[in-house]
Amino acid sequence: MLTDRKELESHLSESIKTIKRKKAVVNDIKEELMNKYDIAGGSVSEWLSNPEITIPELDLREFVILTQQVYLKTGILSLNPEEHFTEVELKEARKYSADVKREKFDFPITLTNATLVGNAAYSVPMSVQTISSLMSNGLLTYDFELQREAKFKRNREDQIRIEPTLVKKNVDEIEEHLINGTLVPTTLVYNAMTRSSDSGDEILFDPTKGEITITKGTDLAIVDGYHRTKAIQKALQRNPHINFNFIVLITNFSKKSAQQYQAQLAKATPINKARIQELEANRHSDSVVRQLREESDLKGLISQTNRIHSLNKELVSYNVLADTIDEQFKMNSRADAMDVGDYLVDFFNILLGTYSNEFLEDPVSCKKESLMCDNNMFVGYIVLARRMFEADAKAKVLRKIIKDIDFSKENKLWSELEVLDEDGKLNANTNKVRKNIADYFETIDLGELVK
Repeated sequence: MLTDRKELESHLSESIKTIKRKKAVVNDIKEELMNKYDIAGGSVSEWLSNPEITIPELDLREFVILTQQVYLKTGILSLNPEEHFTEVELKEARKYSADVKREKFDFPITLTNATLVGNAAYSVPMSVQTISSLMSNGLLTYDFELQREAKFKRNREDQIRIEPTLVKKNVDEIEEHLINGTLVPTTLVYNAMTRSSDSGDEILFDPTKGEITITKGTDLAIVDGYHRTKAIQKALQRNPHINFNFIVLITNFSKKSAQQYQAQLAKATPINKARIQELEANRHSDSVVRQLREESDLKGLISQTNRIHSLNKELVSYNVLADTIDEQFKMNSRADAMDVGDYLVDFFNILLGTYSNEFLEDPVSCKKESLMCDNNMFVGYIVLARRMFEADAKAKVLRKIIKDIDFSKENKLWSELEVLDEDGKLNANTNKVRKNIADYFETIDLGELVK
């Protein structure tokens, strides 16, 4: 660059403030950047809405392109790109295409499983991938006027710059929970600003299909959940295949109504800090499950939620493993957890290796005829593992024990235990099913096998 970038960023930000409320000018810039450089309109909206925040994050080519557009639309001579950028930089910017950086994503979008929960408010599950795409394409923004707090910083030119209040430690903790599959589902709140849509209605709701459509041009802003939203982006950079949904409350309020809603959130009774630490303290069983994820043949087969996704060939849900291990094994230290983890790695490697066809190659067929691969049966396996562990039995003894169990759904035992109902289907009372399975595995005679 021929001039100081920070100085030009500040000048460009001030110039943008003179045009960002002029819809015709903004639309011209959007159209030009979309047609020439494939930059989504939502991204441009974010650049123009919060220039002090977004402009420093642009790569040099985007910075050149935006400077050029504002210069052409405002006629401010001091923004002339030829005065600030080298010929090489200008040439590289002319060849730029945002298409190589991101997946195309723009409104309108339709979200399923939506419900109307109040006047102009809808609840809908949203995957972390969708949330990240909304952010990266500038369709979901941070609106300072809706947030509880913001930070004001003074730059070298004695100008005041506003920044989001972001506690890095909180973002990092949420990111780790997402990566480890230990984040509990919570509700995010986004607002679709009234009078922002190109068509007049920001949200279209179809109650018969349970769908909402966010229409083209809608300004969607974060009301509550900025830290979680930023953590989502960071976590997906490490693992793009995270399987996790948030419940998102999408409101369709004016800015004033959205501010009033945020004020209600701020007045909610806070939880005592000591209680938060107590609730967030990781159980030793959580670290055991992480070890199973990383070191055992269950890697990639443990759901991150309490639901099993057959398309991913998942075998067992996180909560079944973590909760049952927590109930069955006495672990008072990290060292105890490592011992239990090592034993369970061997235990499940032997189990899945011995019955690889059932667990690994064709679990779908197995589940049709047998309970061996059922999620709930892992409660029994862990009970058995605990008994063997306490008896100091080698994990390989498992083969002799399992071969004597008839997991077939035709085995009347499972109906007698009320694991299966009268129609031969899994009992709807999940708690009862798991308790009865646990009780059955407690009664298995290990006899000479564990000596």
